[in-house]
Amino acid sequence: MSRYFSLPLLVLCLLASAASVRAAEEKPVLLLTGFEPFGGLKLNASWETVRTFQGKEILGYRIETALLPVVYDEMDGPLQAALEKYKPRIAISFGVGTRVMQVETLASNGYHPQRPPDNKGKPPPRDKIAPEAPALPIPTALPAAAIVAALKEAKIGAANSTDAGGYLCNECFFRLMSSKRAPAMRGFVHVPDFGTRDPEGGVFDAEKLKKAVQIVIETTIKTSKPEK
Repeated sequence: MSRYFSLPLLVLCLLASAASVRAAEEKPVLLLTGFEPFGGLKLNASWETVRTFQGKEILGYRIETALLPVVYDEMDGPLQAALEKYKPRIAISFGVGTRVMQVETLASNGYHPQRPPDNKGKPPPRDKIAPEAPALPIPTALPAAAIVAALKEAKIGAANSTDAGGYLCNECFFRLMSSKRAPAMRGFVHVPDFGTRDPEGGVFDAEKLKKAVQIVIETTIKTSKPEK
């Protein structure tokens, strides 16, 4: 008798599984990006932290992630591809290089005057990231003050910043803020490297950075307005 019941049961399981996959795919997407290692480092704390959130669901959002190269201009391709593929409701890019969690508030259309080389050993190809774009900085759309307050409440060192630097992090920030594919809620956050001392106590290890990014995500979702 079991053979007669096994096929219908299998069909029901497959249908349930397909329905579960569809339900997950229909959830709004929150896109996170991080960078590959640079400067001779084996790891980049931004990507190592961001990638742990791939496929997770947080407050009704499905998390998708994308790795960006540390190469001038070339980093834009994977960023735009991810925005086009996932069509996120929220997009948050991360980079490494600060002493605390740092929410960048202004994206500048320019490179550092010292013209530091990228992972291919090449300097910035020009003075401005997008010569045709306005020279004025673009403000973040993230709830910067709320994010910093939430991080500090959790005893995690955090601050706002008006200078994202002139390297690939600022280029990513500017390209994200000026992209027509990007959602309204978007912005950039710097994270400290692994082992950096936290002024709030302890060090920024893998677990603390995961907690910090989780707070950034949750605070952004809670303060965002649902799109119609």
